[in-house]
Amino acid sequence: MFKVLKRDGSLQDFDWKKITKGVTEAGGTTEEAEQVAREVETWLTQAAVDGVIKSYDLHVKVTEILKMVNVTAGKLFEEYKKPEK
Repeated sequence: MFKVLKRDGSLQDFDWKKITKGVTEAGGTTEEAEQVAREVETWLTQAAVDGVIKSYDLHVKVTEILKMVNVTAGKLFEEYKKPEK
C-alpha cells in the first residue's frame, strides 16, 4: 500500500477512488478516470520512495496523464485548487 505525503506533513493511504472522483469531477468519463488511476498506480511503483509519494507529485502526474486522455478535463483538473481551511 502506498502512502501520500500531504502538504501539512501528514500521511494518507493512496486512494484510487480519489483519483477517479477528481477526474470525473473535472469532466472525464468513468473509463478515462479508471485508465488514469491504473496508469498512476503503475507509475507509483517506480516513483514512490519507500512507498511514499508527495501529494504535489501525485497531482502533477494525474494531470499529465489526464491531459493525454482528455485535454479539457486535464486543464480543469490542473486548475482546481482546494479551498483554504
